[in-house]
Amino acid sequence: MKHRRLLRALAAVPVALLVTSTALPAFAVDKRTEAAAKAALKKAGNDYLATNYEAAIVRLFKAARACGTSRCTKETQAAVLRDLGTMQFRNGDIGAAKKTWAQALAVQSDLTLNPDYDAPDIRAAFDEARGSAGGTGEQPTGDFSHTPAGEQKVNTPVPVYVEYGGGTGLARVVVKYKGPAMSDWARVDLKRMGTGWGGLIPCTAATKGALRYWVQGFDDGGDPVASSGDPKHPFSVPIADDISGEAPHLPGQSAPKACGEDTDCPPGLPGCAPEEKGGEKGGGGAGGGDEEEEAPEAAKAAPGAYVHWWFGIAGAVDILSLPSGQDVCLLNPQTAKPLNSANYYCTNPDGSDFPTRGDGGKQNSTLVKGQAGNVDGGLQPGDVRVMLTADYALTSSLLIGARLGYVLNAYTGTQAAKDGNAWSSRFDLEARGTYLFGHDPLANVGVAPMAIAGLGLSEFDGHSTTVVSTSNVAGQQPVEAWKTGGPFFVLLGGGIRYAFSPRAAVTLAARVNMALGGGLLLTYGPEIGVQYGF
Repeated sequence: MKHRRLLRALAAVPVALLVTSTALPAFAVDKRTEAAAKAALKKAGNDYLATNYEAAIVRLFKAARACGTSRCTKETQAAVLRDLGTMQFRNGDIGAAKKTWAQALAVQSDLTLNPDYDAPDIRAAFDEARGSAGGTGEQPTGDFSHTPAGEQKVNTPVPVYVEYGGGTGLARVVVKYKGPAMSDWARVDLKRMGTGWGGLIPCTAATKGALRYWVQGFDDGGDPVASSGDPKHPFSVPIADDISGEAPHLPGQSAPKACGEDTDCPPGLPGCAPEEKGGEKGGGGAGGGDEEEEAPEAAKAAPGAYVHWWFGIAGAVDILSLPSGQDVCLLNPQTAKPLNSANYYCTNPDGSDFPTRGDGGKQNSTLVKGQAGNVDGGLQPGDVRVMLTADYALTSSLLIGARLGYVLNAYTGTQAAKDGNAWSSRFDLEARGTYLFGHDPLANVGVAPMAIAGLGLSEFDGHSTTVVSTSNVAGQQPVEAWKTGGPFFVLLGGGIRYAFSPRAAVTLAARVNMALGGGLLLTYGPEIGVQYGF
C-alpha cells in the first residue's frame, strides 16, 4: 500500500515539475543525462515485457526529473514522458497517464506512440489526451498568414483560410491533412476567396483527437514555392464532442454544419460537397492509403498545377515475324515485281536492288528456280527509331504530341518504295496521344500506368540473309531478302511513366505498329524515352 501511494505521488509530479522548471534559465544539453535517459527508455521496455509497470514508472520518473527542460533534447524529453504515461496507463492510473501525455505533447506536438507499446486501448487514450491538450505546442509559421481554428466538433468540416503576400504568383494552394484516425496524409485544394484562399478539410477527417495539417503553394509550373508547416511541424486543431467557443467559419460565411445535417455549401467549395453527407466520402477518408484516389472533385488539381509542355528524346526497336518463302528474289518478267507471295524484295550486299531492273530482265533470267533465295522465316529484329518528342498536356492525365525521328537498319533498296510497299525517306513522322492513369499524374511524382495511340508515316522493315544461284559464271552469291511495309502506320501500346519530379520523367512502353501500304505488316517492340517539362 505504501508503494502504491508513492507511485500515485510520482504520477502527479512530472507535469508540475516541468511547469515550475520553465522559469529556470536554459542550459546546454548534458550528454551524460541524455545517455542515461535513453538507457532508461530501453530498460523500461524490459520492464514492460515483464509486466513490471511499477518499476518502469519509477525508472522513467527519475529520467524525466533528471532531464528537466534543458538537460536532454526535446525529443528525448518527450519520449520519456510519453513512455511514462504508457506505463501509468498499463498500471491502471489512466488520469495520471493522460496528464503525462499532455505534458509530452507540450514538448513535442507531433509526438506519436512508441510502436513497441502501441495497442488500441492505449492509442484511444493517447489520442484523447492529444485532443484535450488542444493540439498543444506552438503552431508553425511560414509564408502564409493563417490562424487555425481553436477547436471543432467531431464529424464537422474544418475551415482553413490563408493569405499570401509573397512576390511569386501562386496557381494552386493545397492543404495536406491527417485526421486522428488516418494513417496517411490526404489533401484538399483551396480556392480563391477574397484576398486569400479558403476551403474545408472534410468531416471524415474530423474524428475525436487532434487534426493536423500543413499548407503548400505552387506556381504555374507545378513547383512548390510557399509553405507553412510541414509533416513534422503541422498546424493542430483539437476535435471534440462539444466546443465551448464560437464555431469556426470561413470569412463572410456561416459555420459549416456537421455531415448528415442539411448544409448550404457554396458550389465547388473544397471539402464541402453534397456527397459528404453521412460522412461516407470526402477528400481521402479516415485511415488507409487511398486518400489520393478517393479525393472529391474539388481536391483535383487546379488548372496550371502541372507542366503543360514536355520535350524529350525516345528510342524504339521493332521486332517482326518474317514469313517463310521460296525463290523470294525471282521477278515477274512482264511487271518486274516479285513473284513470291510474301512480297519480299532483295538487295545486294552493297544495298542496291537485286536483280537489277535496268537491264531488261537479263539478270533475273539467270536465276535458277528453286535456288533463287529461300527464307525460313521466324522472329527478326527490324528497324531502330531515334525520335525527338514534343507533347502538350490538355489535362493532368492526357497529352497530345508529335514525334520526329530517324530510322536505322532500314531497307537499302529503292524498288519497294517505287512499287508502293515502302517509304523512300528515312524520317519517322508521328502524331501521338498519351493517357496517364491515376490521380493527377502530371501533378505528382512516382509511377503512372499509361496507354499510347498514334498514326504517322515511316519505314517498317525486316530482313534475312540468303543465297541465290545463277546460271552464269557468277554461280552463287549472298543477298538480303527484305520484308517491307508502310509508309502509313497506326500504333497502339501501353507501359509506365515514372516522374522524378513535376518536370522530369522517363517512359517505358511496349508498342504494336500496323504498317499499311502494299499490305499489312505488324511489328512490335519496346520504346523508352525521357521527358522534361517547361
